Amino acid sequence: MNRFTIKGKVKIIENDGKKIVIKEKKKNLKDLFEYLSSRGYEYFPNITNERNNSLEYEYLEKENTFNDNIDEDMINMVSLLHYKTAYYKNVSQSKFKEIYNKLIDNIDYLKDKYSKKIELIDNEEYMSPSSYLFARNYTIIMSNLYYIEKELNKWYKLVKDKTKERVCVVHNNLKKDNFFRGKKNILTGWDNYLVDTPVLDIYKLYRSEYNNVDMEYLLKVYNENNKLNEEEIILFNILISMPLNTNEELNEYDKVKEIKSCLFYTYKTSNFIKSNVFN
Repeated sequence: MNRFTIKGKVKIIENDGKKIVIKEKKKNLKDLFEYLSSRGYEYFPNITNERNNSLEYEYLEKENTFNDNIDEDMINMVSLLHYKTAYYKNVSQSKFKEIYNKLIDNIDYLKDKYSKKIELIDNEEYMSPSSYLFARNYTIIMSNLYYIEKELNKWYKLVKDKTKERVCVVHNNLKKDNFFRGKKNILTGWDNYLVDTPVLDIYKLYRSEYNNVDMEYLLKVYNENNKLNEEEIILFNILISMPLNTNEELNEYDKVKEIKSCLFYTYKTSNFIKSNVFN
């Protein structure tokens, strides 16, 4: 008799002591994994069967033993993925212009949003705790946006005349939950993979795990295995410096918590950039 277990987006079926993992098919991962294997990269789940709308994978038991090197193992797998699949792709200059315009528009939007917010706070008869916290740190918040704008202009000057860009297979969903340690260490959650700049992966990893792992050490390890060039480093620093999103509809208590989290992220990221881990 089959036993079914649902874990997140996968279904585990057990029959006569044997287990298989079934997941909805969103992309042709079989071709991707064959390509990765041809490049000498094997840190992906083993597909055992392919159906019209689903993929079956070999079931692996997760290792529960404590290991200090688990984060380093993960970043080594990521850097190896980028290194093994990297090549220089012809690109139109409009691509870099589109990135620049999108980011500068976002910066202008945030400047305007925060300026209007501080005007409203200045007109409050009695400041709420969240308003006080925002007003007290307004200079830091705006200084961060001016830093991003300065670095963005610097990045665009470097890339605006380039016709080639280093790209690689990008996992595009990096977080510790998608690192599996067992008899075979693998990355899971490949449904969003792209061929794009390696910056995309390490930026998303930073945003998801900045408070859970030692990012300075991990990205030093990454850079030893797959050294970023100047424009990639600048773009990475720009992306991680963008403020965390905020929700104005929260109650006062949660607004204070959210602003504190945003300020902590900005402070921690500023210190990370000053550490010059890529140099």
